[in-house]
Amino acid sequence: MPRFFDDYSNTYLTHDSAAGRKQQRRGWKFRENFRLHYEKNLEDWRSGVMGLAAAQQAYLRTNGHFNVPPLPEGWEEVEDGATRAVYYIHEESGKRAWVRPGFVPPAPGGGPPPHHHHNNNNNNNNNN
Repeated sequence: MPRFFDDYSNTYLTHDSAAGRKQQRRGWKFRENFRLHYEKNLEDWRSGVMGLAAAQQAYLRTNGHFNVPPLPEGWEEVEDGATRAVYYIHEESGKRAWVRPGFVPPAPGGGPPPHHHHNNNNNNNNNN
C-alpha cells in the first residue's frame, strides 16, 4: 500500500487513509510546518510587483480613486473585460502593467507599521 507523503513536514505518514491524513492535518506540527512553508515566500510576494498590484487593486475596489495621485503623462487606465481589474497602458511605448505608476497604497488600517510605535513605558523605567 503506498504511503502518503506530506510536503510540508517532508515526511511519510504511516497510514495512508483519509482518517489518518485528516488527523495529521489537524495537528499543531502540521499547522506550524504549513505556516513556515508559505511564510518564507510571502514577504517576497508582498514586496514584489504582483503583491503591489494586488494591494493597489484592493485599495481601488474599496476606496475608489480617493487619495490616488493622477496618472503620469502618457498613461491610460483600462478595465480588463474578463476580470474587471484595472490595468495601465503607456500610449507611446505600448507598455502594459497591472501596477499603477507612481502609486503605493497606504498600509491596511491607515496607521504606520507596528515597528514605528515607541513604548514610553521603557523610557520611564530607565529613569528610575
